[in-house]
Amino acid sequence: MLLLISWAVSRFWLFAIGRWDLWVYPAGPLAFDDLAVYARWLPDLNAGVIPTDDMWQYPPASAFFFLIGSLRGDPETLLMLGILAVDLILTFVLARQDLRAGWYWVAAGVVIGPVLIARFDVVPTLFAVLAIIAAARPVWVGVWAAVGTSLKVWPALLLFTVARRSAFTAGGAFAVALVAILGISSLVFVGSAGFLGGQGSRGLQTESVAALPFLIAQAFGADVTLEYRYGSMEVASGGAGVAAVAATVGLLTLFVWVVWCWLRGRLEQHRPADIGFTVVLFSVVASRVFSPQYTIWLLGIGALCLVDARSLVRTPVLLVAAAAVVTQVLYPWGYGALLGGEPLMTALQTIRIVLVVVAAVWAGYRICWQKEVAASPPAPSAG
Repeated sequence: MLLLISWAVSRFWLFAIGRWDLWVYPAGPLAFDDLAVYARWLPDLNAGVIPTDDMWQYPPASAFFFLIGSLRGDPETLLMLGILAVDLILTFVLARQDLRAGWYWVAAGVVIGPVLIARFDVVPTLFAVLAIIAAARPVWVGVWAAVGTSLKVWPALLLFTVARRSAFTAGGAFAVALVAILGISSLVFVGSAGFLGGQGSRGLQTESVAALPFLIAQAFGADVTLEYRYGSMEVASGGAGVAAVAATVGLLTLFVWVVWCWLRGRLEQHRPADIGFTVVLFSVVASRVFSPQYTIWLLGIGALCLVDARSLVRTPVLLVAAAAVVTQVLYPWGYGALLGGEPLMTALQTIRIVLVVVAAVWAGYRICWQKEVAASPPAPSAG
């Protein structure tokens, strides 16, 4: 009951700072802007058409969730209530696994800020967590990962948590479930594959790791061009294309390394949550996009790591949490200043990027090069 009360209080705080312009949280309502975007898609979705809006970046099954906004009432409020309902389910899933994990997730909501309840990302995070919890049942790992992937692509990475001997079982379940879900989505919505083009066309988002040199140069007086494209600000100056390609090559290199570690059996020495956290963190660090809501993915999985005495990535999880706190200052309050090259906000963005990069290097080293530590023996009973 205390956990439920704490969840309600913390989420009301997120709602308050996102809905009203509180002096203690300047520009908080800007964090809720995406709810209006979701609502804008509803006429197309109700007509059975995937939006052609360049801000649509989701696999087609996500459309079923967004249709919650078509129920009777204010669309933005309904969508937020839907996100809150999933957030509450995730809290109970984590608490059932370990009560402390539920508490960590409640606290993570405050760390992440109002984007937690104003973004769709908690929905795929729920299925990613379910895939990790189901580690002993490869079929369910595949099914939950497929559901998550049908909403956003990244939960497919949870297949790396499966041991080699179970890869065929989990991979088969994943493929069957994903084909079924995407097939149904394609029957309901026209243009279901449109999100693939949008993802491939995205440039270098200003918040990404690879964009940091451009922001630092701007803070020192360089002329850096930023443009609004695909729902975010992107670097459009000379060299941005090269940096974006370099980020993509870096991402591919990281995953070749992960595959090598998996094939060598090195990942099988570690906890599924540790593996999931690390590979998802790799995808974030090497991506051309690093939006504030991406920490929802990492801290949702990270809650499972923090409660496990055998986890090797608890410190990286805490580094990501620290980066999320910095992100709250940058977005929404300091975002305009960051885009304008203001030195303080550029310094904070540098700290944010350094924290997640250090977390990725730390986690990658521990997962691929260190063996799992043995659990502490139980203390002897008194008497």
